[in-house]
Amino acid sequence: MRKTIYVFALALLTAGAYAQTHEVHVELGQAWGGGSSVDINSDGYLDFYITGNKNNPKPTPESERWNRMFFYNSATEEYDSTGTNLLVTERSNLDWADIDGDGLVDLLAAEHSFDNYHGGVYKNLGTGQFELLDWPIPTRTVAAAFADFNNDGWMDYVCVSQDSAQSAVMINNGDNTFETTNVDNFGGFRFGLGYVEVLDYNNDGFMDFFVSGNVDNSYLLEGARVMADIFINYDEEPGNFYRANLGKTESNPDGVMYMKANGGVDFADFNSDGWIDFALHGEGGEGTGEPASGDIWSCISHVYLNTQDGSFVDKPQSAFQPDLRPLGSSGVSTGTIDWNNDGNYDLIITGWNPPTVNTQSAYLYYGDGAGNFTDQGRVPGASETVLLFLDWNADEVLDYLVSGHCWDAMWYAEAEVGRTASVYFNTDASSPNVAPSAPTNLAAAIDGNKLELTWDAATDDKTPAASLSYEYFLKDGDGNFVVAPASFVGGDHDGLRKILKLGNAYLNKFVKLQNLPGGDYSWGVQAIDASYAGSAFATSTFHITGTSVKDVKTSSLADVYSYDNHLIVRIKSTKNADVTVYNMTGQKIGSKVISGEYSTTLPTGIYLVKVASEGNVQINKVFIK
Repeated sequence: MRKTIYVFALALLTAGAYAQTHEVHVELGQAWGGGSSVDINSDGYLDFYITGNKNNPKPTPESERWNRMFFYNSATEEYDSTGTNLLVTERSNLDWADIDGDGLVDLLAAEHSFDNYHGGVYKNLGTGQFELLDWPIPTRTVAAAFADFNNDGWMDYVCVSQDSAQSAVMINNGDNTFETTNVDNFGGFRFGLGYVEVLDYNNDGFMDFFVSGNVDNSYLLEGARVMADIFINYDEEPGNFYRANLGKTESNPDGVMYMKANGGVDFADFNSDGWIDFALHGEGGEGTGEPASGDIWSCISHVYLNTQDGSFVDKPQSAFQPDLRPLGSSGVSTGTIDWNNDGNYDLIITGWNPPTVNTQSAYLYYGDGAGNFTDQGRVPGASETVLLFLDWNADEVLDYLVSGHCWDAMWYAEAEVGRTASVYFNTDASSPNVAPSAPTNLAAAIDGNKLELTWDAATDDKTPAASLSYEYFLKDGDGNFVVAPASFVGGDHDGLRKILKLGNAYLNKFVKLQNLPGGDYSWGVQAIDASYAGSAFATSTFHITGTSVKDVKTSSLADVYSYDNHLIVRIKSTKNADVTVYNMTGQKIGSKVISGEYSTTLPTGIYLVKVASEGNVQINKVFIK
């Protein structure tokens, strides 16, 4: 039975050759919004939340804040409009994780409206209702994301703010109180239309994050009006970050990417080598080097392949449209998924297309598993976009819902254009996707206060083994989740994903944790393919004897500074200290045990200096001129 939506009138089908490929749903049209496809009530079916702005008809034509939640009804195979107390709306950034282990994914929300701001951490009650928790959100946060950044089993989060002094990484103290950290690492930028997403770009087991946004104080970025970069988690002291400086600027002409914002970014292993790549879309303009001439608002998409040494290389894509403008900041204006069920990640890029069709449109591109994409033609699209993957017609193949500004006569009748929406049915997949096998040979290695969980690669009938991501969970001896997964564990739904994204271990076949209390533990891991289907969980157990001891972070071990091209470290006590120097890609430059003063000559650049003595650790970032 075809799904419809209660409360709203039945949507009209567009006449003509495309009538069997999509449904129009004007009632879901909005602009400048956001949304998520996620199993909110934990019944094994994807629901969705969509937000944005509606245009009211005259005599009150002002834009209306608008948000709706829909639960999937398996009995009727329809989406039911569900009441919710969530109010986060304008250009909403939404990230989901089960932070309390109750089986319901909770919400970290941010938005761009400061007069009606409703960002925060919300406990999911499973009914469409949410409880706002007292987890602190920095002032004017426009984007945020969950992760365990210091690998201690407690959920942390990163917040990007329009206030130059407020962007921060919030580190959980182990009791759901938080320390505000890494403020200086955000460079004092005022992020407008920001977006943030967690990834492990260098496969070291420590979560990094990507940030993009307009820079409202662009003089700090050599006049560039947008910023995009990866912030690298320092593996010697996880939870501390430094910028990779991947973007091209006047002082960094050899940067590996053109910085963009107000578009979208899609992370996946596009060339099947076991490392995360990304497709970056949106506006560059003044100060970024692209476009070099013409309209500074042009949006040129790029695919950047991971070089496995801390950097990326631009993979030319002749099939891409020369200027496709998503004009969205919520991270759901484009999408990557294995659309045709061949095991490779594909791309859907949507937006206003001035040079080719002079209207809003989208294009479907098939990936070949080697980092190349071929154009499969126009599909329904929009600008100021929300793009959500859902199994709309209950055929076990994911379709997509697109909502935003659109006047494309190819997909919409005259009465349907404007802030509108449609569902595009997936007719390219020859059959439903088959989930991967479960991982094998689970093992746990304990060394002092450090724990490493490992497993062997799973297999899949289509997705290359190297491109599978992994989701793990950890339980204490009482069966309570220490780390709760975004999938069902056990029962009829074992391994079924609640969120369509890469697993929390990303492409690694290991997890590193530290400072866990002594006791018995159980854990499990599943594989996730390019259609975001999860395998059943493989499980195992281990025991930690006693309690662990943490290094104590301090800032009083040494004076660390530069003079001309010299790095100088002056130890404040008479005790020996280990000094280690890293470059900005995390590579170790040198290490030495010293007392008193230490000096070395280094090339121009930014370095991290770690000073350690008797369990105390100090970390400094130093610029060598």
